[in-house]
Amino acid sequence: MLVLRADPWAPEYGMGFEAAVEEPARDTLPHADPSVETDDWSSPYSPAQATPEPVWFVDGVRRVELRLVADDGPRRAQGLFGSYAVGSVRCDGRATFDEHRVCRALVLSGGLAPDRMEVPVGAGSLCFESATASGTDPNAPLQRLQDLMRDEERALAARLALGGASLVLVDGPLRLGDEPESHAVGVVKRFVRRYLEPEQEALLGRLGAGQRTPVFGLLDQRGQLRGFSWYARLSELRPPWHDHAGLVRCEVRAGVGVDAALDLAERVSALLPGFAGRAADPRTPQNLAPVAGLEDWLRHRMGNHAMVRRALLESLWQGAQPKEAEG
Repeated sequence: MLVLRADPWAPEYGMGFEAAVEEPARDTLPHADPSVETDDWSSPYSPAQATPEPVWFVDGVRRVELRLVADDGPRRAQGLFGSYAVGSVRCDGRATFDEHRVCRALVLSGGLAPDRMEVPVGAGSLCFESATASGTDPNAPLQRLQDLMRDEERALAARLALGGASLVLVDGPLRLGDEPESHAVGVVKRFVRRYLEPEQEALLGRLGAGQRTPVFGLLDQRGQLRGFSWYARLSELRPPWHDHAGLVRCEVRAGVGVDAALDLAERVSALLPGFAGRAADPRTPQNLAPVAGLEDWLRHRMGNHAMVRRALLESLWQGAQPKEAEG
């Protein structure tokens, strides 16, 4: 019998569950060690009621202002003018926007290195820093812009942690193993890869709101531990949804140690349902409410897209005009 179930995300955002139905060979994927906390994956873990505590959410947004084709003699490459903004919101009974930064980049692919470009806009100007994307894939400049944004997110999360923030949740995956260790928790709302074997993954569909799976280890291709992870459900399943809707995967770096990872899994899984995305959000419920508010706030600080685009087109047009000879 054919059964159809919905993904609650709005179609323009893709799907919250994008893991391939047919996986490539297991030896080409990151491996998981499901026995970090227990070998028993028969039932969910139900953390104690969340204890009120300050929590900082970190996220970033990016925007393509104008796409480009760049010629350097016989070489041609694609590129873009892009903006990205990263910030945090502190929740402690009320939400307060905290530190933020707006950055702009001129990105070219194919190894071409553009000059830094200052663009007049109204009474001021915008500075687009030089950035290079390797390869000639058409999506390489956009991926480079995404990477620049992620680097800023990680730097902000590290500053918050060093400044004494007790719990920092970063929207999206962390860069495991390549950075100084901190207790920041990555909250991944989109499924793009299967980490568990079917006997462990079967537990995901049985999680209730506020429940989690056991903590498992994330291993690289050489079998070295890079981080700890777990799945948690933000809200109860609604009848039309598929059984992975409303789930997030959380991760921490291996350097925090097993005991700290287990403590974070309990605290984070208990508090996340209180921040679940609202029904009006097109990525409900995985897009947490403080993150959605932060995204809107950051987009406003990137400036008006139409005005920035007009300024870029004007600047490129002026640069293409022939110079008048000096008398």
